[in-house]
Amino acid sequence: MAESPIRTALFVDFDQVYGGLYRIRPEAAERFATQPDKWLRFFEEGRHVIGPDSEEETTQRVILVRKCYLNPVGSVRNAVAPSYRSGPPIRDSQDSFSKYRAYFTRAAFSVVDCPPLTSRGKNSADIVMAMDIIDALGHKTHFEEFIILSGDADFTPVLLRLREHDRATTILGDTLVAAAYRAACDNQVWQQDFIEHAMGMSAQAPITRDPEDRPDGARPSLITNVTQAVANYLRQGGPRPINHLIPVFNGFPEFVYPTDGLKWFGYGSLTRLVDEMAGREPALQIDKSDPSFWVLSCLPSSETPEQDEAALIQRIIACVRDILTKEPEPVPLARLGQLVRHQLPMAQDADWPGGRLLADLLREANDPHIAVISDPPGFAHDPIVHPRREGRQQPSADQGHDIKALMTKVTRVSGCPALRPSEFRLMFEQMAAELQHLNGASRVPWTQWYLASAVYERCAEQGARISRDAVSYVLTSLENAGYNWHAGPDYHSADNLTDTFLDNLEALCEGARLELTDEELGMLEEWISDTPFEGDEASEAAEPEADAA
Repeated sequence: MAESPIRTALFVDFDQVYGGLYRIRPEAAERFATQPDKWLRFFEEGRHVIGPDSEEETTQRVILVRKCYLNPVGSVRNAVAPSYRSGPPIRDSQDSFSKYRAYFTRAAFSVVDCPPLTSRGKNSADIVMAMDIIDALGHKTHFEEFIILSGDADFTPVLLRLREHDRATTILGDTLVAAAYRAACDNQVWQQDFIEHAMGMSAQAPITRDPEDRPDGARPSLITNVTQAVANYLRQGGPRPINHLIPVFNGFPEFVYPTDGLKWFGYGSLTRLVDEMAGREPALQIDKSDPSFWVLSCLPSSETPEQDEAALIQRIIACVRDILTKEPEPVPLARLGQLVRHQLPMAQDADWPGGRLLADLLREANDPHIAVISDPPGFAHDPIVHPRREGRQQPSADQGHDIKALMTKVTRVSGCPALRPSEFRLMFEQMAAELQHLNGASRVPWTQWYLASAVYERCAEQGARISRDAVSYVLTSLENAGYNWHAGPDYHSADNLTDTFLDNLEALCEGARLELTDEELGMLEEWISDTPFEGDEASEAAEPEADAA
């Protein structure tokens, strides 16, 4: 016998949800506001109570109450955080939320106007919602489930009251939802899952580039990398019709997510792109005997495969030496590999020459300017230019236990992901590299959603198991701390990102009344920044004096 549908009441804090979505992906906010019937099915089918990849059968919901609380004179300019706009609240009748009323009305929602009540623009949506939810508890229809689309922790007492009456509850929120609010509900729909699974939007966002970034084509470095990839593909597989090169192009995000005027890496057509590549690489030969069926081939390299590999290794070693000479501190091997691949297009393959690890490749080179440090996660440095640079001192057993205890306390009150120090460091390094690219010569208008996906993929390429939720948490924390996302490339560094995130994390702990001692603050810095606690260095510096005495 089929299970009876669950009687459900749905309450939507429009301004809060729209503003949260707009900060990370504006098109998601627009779809939320204009297609409520689409994401409503996500809740009606009960998919909000199972994991996004689960194949469990769900119980249907019948949503008997549908209420949307909306500020009719609100707008996106007033809904997003101050870092995304400047100046006092702006009233724009053509950009007001009132234009979305009809979409919710057609989806059988009761739209409740909650205009601003103060000069600062504060409206009464939260208190009106709270009263309506409490009233629904006494309704003659016994609502078994309450869905509250809001990440506002002010609803925590309401959730506790619903729990007292044995009602199931679901909220919508991002990675920084208050721990108490999250604990008071039965189920939370994460913002990114809502975007992907409720509204059917892919995890990746198209990249739009400034036309001035291309001289009637793609960036020089990009088209050089594309040309090299095509040449390698043809050397291995032989001549190919030019339309068979699509799998090679699919390896570049700029091809997968083109924008108007930038199709085919900015050259407009496949034939123009192939002509450009052939002009850059003499080894590429085009057979145009059939104008409608071009065939591209690549002349074999003048060197044997062994000579090719040896030459590539020499260039890699020379590149590593140049990098380490400029770095006063040991460089993590994951970051070093990324820098080498960025500077040497011919080293873009997934594996290093011979299928070896980068650490083994550097050790076998026996170069006096390259020393590999085995301390996790692995480092390299130049012992001649920067002597006495050994690995990072490993914490003692007692200190390691203290740091783990601190991590447990901090993660419980702040929701901070329990990553290892090396994983935090890698994430900030990859984030800095992506921001430098986005805000550098390419001048890419981007969203926080795209940045989270890009950083997650960068970390995954380095073999790190860092979840997308962890990246989103860090990005949201940086936003709340007022990080200047759109500053010039020089502003974005791993250290700057680390310091900003650490400041926000300390503020969260303070707000949760978790008082940390000076020693615990030092351990917190050691955990997040992956650097030794200065107190340890001070004690080491004092040892010789003690011996002398």
